[in-house]
Amino acid sequence: MSVWVKKTLVVMGWMLGYLINPPVKDAAQFISKHKASKVIVIYGQVEATYSGRASAQVKLMPRLIVTKPDGVLMIHEGRKEKPIIWNPPGSQLFVSVDDGVLVLRSIRRSPREYVTVYVPEVYMVASMELGLTEDFKVIGTEKDIVDAIVANPGLIEDGFKVISREYETMVGSIDLLGEDKSGNLVVVEVKRSEASPEAVHQLKRYVDYIAGKNPGRVIRGVLVAAWISTSAYRYLRDYGLEFRRYTHANITGFSLKNEE
Repeated sequence: MSVWVKKTLVVMGWMLGYLINPPVKDAAQFISKHKASKVIVIYGQVEATYSGRASAQVKLMPRLIVTKPDGVLMIHEGRKEKPIIWNPPGSQLFVSVDDGVLVLRSIRRSPREYVTVYVPEVYMVASMELGLTEDFKVIGTEKDIVDAIVANPGLIEDGFKVISREYETMVGSIDLLGEDKSGNLVVVEVKRSEASPEAVHQLKRYVDYIAGKNPGRVIRGVLVAAWISTSAYRYLRDYGLEFRRYTHANITGFSLKNEE
């Protein structure tokens, strides 16, 4: 026989309330009470359907449901970081009990999307206050790296100068087009994490395109990334391209290392 437990805690001034093995009716009342002001986490037997720009259905099994005051609804499984089904901010959440089953209906108005969640057994439901970071910024994005090179072209090499940023071509947008101290054109492609073979192929397409537009000129290609996979590095050397590894020197900048 399951035991129904109801608790309310204050942790460092933040409110946390939860029910363990609650009757479905009590879980529904709990969610309805807190959905507009708190993050809610539900653990139970879950099946769900999605309809809108596409359609999806997941069969009954234990899952985690997260709802937020801004309208977000997410259904998570035991692997991967992304929810299997979700609705974004701005959606509306409706809670009911139908034939002894907890039902959550999330409706997004535009574009029209529906997520319907059925929870016949609720093992745990909790409401919690979570903080909000108003000035959050990720340091080390591709834009940050490009900005740093534009501000200090010598990060690529001595004598390098930037000619154009986001240079549009028929095969894509080149992060940076520059010139070395010998007057050779230099195509620079930036990746914020590990460079894959596709990143090398992408750089090669850019170099070939610029070479076709500038017959007789030497065109160099430089790939900038945090690291490069072994297979990608083999392609890089085969194509005669170059690699610069960036490392964060501090929270506001980075340094580039020539890996040739």
